[in-house]
Amino acid sequence: MTGALEARLTAAATVAAAADEDPDTRPARRIVLVGPMGAGKTTVGRAVAAVTGLPFVDSDELFAQVHGPIPEFFAEHGEAAFRAEEARVIGHVLGRPAPCVLSCGGGAVLHPGTRRALAGPDSDVVYLAVGEEEALRRVGGGAGRPVLAGDPAGTWRRILAEREGLYREVADLVLDTTGLTAAEAAWRIVGDAHRPRRSESHP
Repeated sequence: MTGALEARLTAAATVAAAADEDPDTRPARRIVLVGPMGAGKTTVGRAVAAVTGLPFVDSDELFAQVHGPIPEFFAEHGEAAFRAEEARVIGHVLGRPAPCVLSCGGGAVLHPGTRRALAGPDSDVVYLAVGEEEALRRVGGGAGRPVLAGDPAGTWRRILAEREGLYREVADLVLDTTGLTAAEAAWRIVGDAHRPRRSESHP
């Protein structure tokens, strides 16, 4: 797995090196997005990458490139194995020196290894919050999301209740994306990325 991951990430780093750097928009740190289904992690992540010139990495997409489709891996190996491998993928991305924009799967924060990786000193973690109605609209009422089958609203609320404390635990910034376009959310995140972290402003 490590070799395949390394190849994917090296390609992403090459894109970053070739991008035009704008000192007014390009942060030196990694920007990591966490949050529930429908928060806009992938859409906003791509918008942040477009603004900053950083490469965009989606942990779900990277996992699938290495291991195959997530539903099949999940069915064959179970959730515990999936979360452990997901944590390895995220840890590998954040263990590299190159900055990037990383979108994490909604349940990634459930694994302690992922939470340790997100706590690294060179990453700004943004919890993208969203209202229930907006989230369900964005995911098409649960269509194409087997986990939401049967009772989309109730399931979404239950999953959020299980994870929200962890989202807030790992986050440097909480941004409610309800009513925001991806571009609006991206610019708010980029503006925050230029502010010194508390540990940096108060030695």
